This record gives sequence, C-alpha cells and structure tokens, in this order.
Amino acid sequence: MSLPPNAPSKSSLTASPVVELRQYTLKPGRRDTLIDIFDGHLIDGQEAAGMTIIGQFRDLDRPDMFVWLRGFDGMEARKNALTAFYEGPVWAAWRDAANATMISSDDVLLLKPAWPGAGFQLTGSQRTAVPASEKRSGDNRLSDSVVIKIHHLRPGAEADFAS
Repeated sequence: MSLPPNAPSKSSLTASPVVELRQYTLKPGRRDTLIDIFDGHLIDGQEAAGMTIIGQFRDLDRPDMFVWLRGFDGMEARKNALTAFYEGPVWAAWRDAANATMISSDDVLLLKPAWPGAGFQLTGSQRTAVPASEKRSGDNRLSDSVVIKIHHLRPGAEADFAS
C-alpha cells in the first residue's frame, strides 16, 4: 500500500485494530481551508493524544467532501484519545475554524479487518511535508488515488464476504 504524504509519523506502527472512516460534508469551496487547518494544526495534536492518522483524501467525485482515516490501539484507547484531544488545547484553539468549513461531520464508520491480519500495514511509514506547489495541480487532482468501497454486511455474513 502506498501511503499519502501525510501518513503516520510513528516508525513502528502496525495495523490499527480500531479504524474510523470519517467522511465530512463541507460548505462549498471550503475543502482546502479545512485541509490546511487539519495539516497545519490538528494532526500533531491527535497523534499526541494517542491516535494514528492513517490518511486523508480528496474525493475526486465530490469536491465538498473530506475523507480521512484514523486508528486506535483498541476501544478503550479510542475513548481515552478522543477525550484527551477534544477536551484539550489544540481542539479548543481550532474547533471554531474547522467547524466553520463543515455542514456535517457525522458520517463515521468503525471498521474492522475483513480477516485476521488484514488492515493497514504502517510499519516504517513516515509522514512527510508536501511542498505547496505539489499539493494541488491545476485540475485539483493528486498524483495517487485510493479506492474505498463500503459494504454494509448482515450479521454473520463476514466470512462469506471475506472469502
């Protein structure tokens, strides 16, 4: 898997056992503003609180969507990390600016691996800064693409789906 330029900065990560897929609906034309706030101010604070920022994506078909993934070491770690971040100084300083870009941030799915050992392998990954000249091309497309398909399964259908 090729990681986006804003992949986790921790060098010894393995797959996070708890992953959130977050899809935000934004006010028209505000995606780049949110991305600038996210990159410049929110990633480090979340990582310091115990979250792993797996990646963030521009939806090529929906210009007013911001999609990102973050991971946790477990459900208890998730609870602790969310509390630490959302009650902490970083979110207090930037929440109004971030929320001003959004219509909705409620589309959140908790994901689990389709089979044992599946997931995002992040060992050795490094988040690197992307020069401003490379962030956006003239057609607002990035050089790499990730395809995400969401399948809502009936209880008990996981094994058949994975096979």
